[in-house]
Amino acid sequence: MRIRNNILALMTLLICSCNENTEKQKPEQISEPIIESKTELNTESELDTDYSISAELFAKDILKENLRKHTFEIADLEKPVHTQIFHNVGLQKIEAYSNKNYPKNSEPNYYEHFTLFVATYHSEINALKTFALIKMTSKENLPEYQLAQKEFVQRVKALNIGAKPGGMIVQSGRQIFSLVKTCRETPIGGTWNDYEKKFIKYLTKRGDEEFKVLNSHCGMNKYELKTIKASR
Repeated sequence: MRIRNNILALMTLLICSCNENTEKQKPEQISEPIIESKTELNTESELDTDYSISAELFAKDILKENLRKHTFEIADLEKPVHTQIFHNVGLQKIEAYSNKNYPKNSEPNYYEHFTLFVATYHSEINALKTFALIKMTSKENLPEYQLAQKEFVQRVKALNIGAKPGGMIVQSGRQIFSLVKTCRETPIGGTWNDYEKKFIKYLTKRGDEEFKVLNSHCGMNKYELKTIKASR
């Protein structure tokens, strides 16, 4: 009887131990899918960040009642040559803003006819990769194999169009922006540096956020990588 009682006691302890382990594992099994789901939502949210509305608000602020908006088809051969800097995987649409009073006797087509170009991509990753390609295109000493590629040469020429009078190219979210500058005064007075910072502030909610941009001033004939801090 004593042996049988000991065996029954041992079996009872084993059953209780198994139940405790099972109960301990349940919360871990339940919580893991929830964590993964949140991560997926955050990633999707980041990739869907869209600043096209911010760009339009800036254009309205600058152009006021003279605002004119353009949408260019990717395959349109008549669109401004400068837009070729945006061509890459994931390009969704190209938009631009100009003053409806300039030029007076023709439709805008040249770089300096516009205020701002906006390229929207399917994801932020596509926009980041294209901006990296534009930065590489802006370098002076390019590898010979790249200069042998027709599409790359076209991008270099399209970029140089903006480099001569000046401009600023920046990526944020799903968009790449090309802010047009000229050898004349800014559209709103003040310096071109202030004008750039005014645009940058539309791309951030924080007053101290820094952006890596490609920047060129009149007479430089090339874009240089620099850091600009948003100003409020």
